[in-house]
Amino acid sequence: MTSEDGPGPWEIWHARFDFSDGKGYKYRPVVVVGREEDGSLVMMVTSATNKLQLPHDYPIRHWEKVGLQKPSIARADRIARIPTDYLGTAGYIGRLDEEDRAALVVVLREIAEG
Repeated sequence: MTSEDGPGPWEIWHARFDFSDGKGYKYRPVVVVGREEDGSLVMMVTSATNKLQLPHDYPIRHWEKVGLQKPSIARADRIARIPTDYLGTAGYIGRLDEEDRAALVVVLREIAEG
């Protein structure tokens, strides 16, 4: 489960994303990749596996085990900083399996090394 001091690395949460027109918001799953004083760094997750594929998309192998409702991909190229309170309101989903965590670390290193 989650730590008492907030979302931890490799946990999957529903996060609030405001619409660009300022009229409303939507909850989307994200992988927490880091925490900062003013928020969390999160990697976007999508179940749209049949649409646009980005070079560093990672198919989450154990999506059911972690609590996702559909086959999903983690978008390692899509990391955002969001306020911490945008995570807790819709809830904790699960924690990535060790195999998926290790694979995402490799993908993130590839991105960092450019």
